[in-house]
Amino acid sequence: MRLSSAPTADRGRRDFLKLGFTGSALLAGGALTAGLSGCSRAIEPAAGYRFLRSGDAALFAAIAPAILGGALPQNGRAAHLQALLQRLDGTCSHLQSPAHTQLRQLFDLLDAGLTRRLTTGVSAPWAQAESAQVQRFIERWRSSSVGLFNSGYRVLAKLVTASWMQTEGGQRACGYPGPWAPMFAAVNA
Repeated sequence: MRLSSAPTADRGRRDFLKLGFTGSALLAGGALTAGLSGCSRAIEPAAGYRFLRSGDAALFAAIAPAILGGALPQNGRAAHLQALLQRLDGTCSHLQSPAHTQLRQLFDLLDAGLTRRLTTGVSAPWAQAESAQVQRFIERWRSSSVGLFNSGYRVLAKLVTASWMQTEGGQRACGYPGPWAPMFAAVNA
């Protein structure tokens, strides 16, 4: 009697091939959707931004509360989000060209209707997305077994948290008192 069990190496290779196929299919679907919907043409940044387009700003305005949780104050939330978006835009605009390309691919994937629905479960545009849907999307990508989603989550979370910490509201929320006054005066004299 012969017991048939797949060797571990074959299983790992199959899982790797499945992951590669899934990632390729998602990217191809995103490119096809972008091409058919006209998203493949260069779109200028939104008014007041150097890098973020209007869809990108709506994405970050929707996901920032889910990522920051209670650190984002309810009082004056719109002003805090605007400050965060300005810092995030500055951070993104100072990245090198390869990073710009990768960020654009991620933002396009999350902005195109079909790929947004398939990859995030959020059917409405980001500006109209329900906070519960956005929270589920963040949790799903954070704990996903698909490495591309984990990487996407980490990029989004790091951009949001780093940009938040650059704002006065973010510094107050974590208890940062600001630079030591004598040192600040000496350096900026």
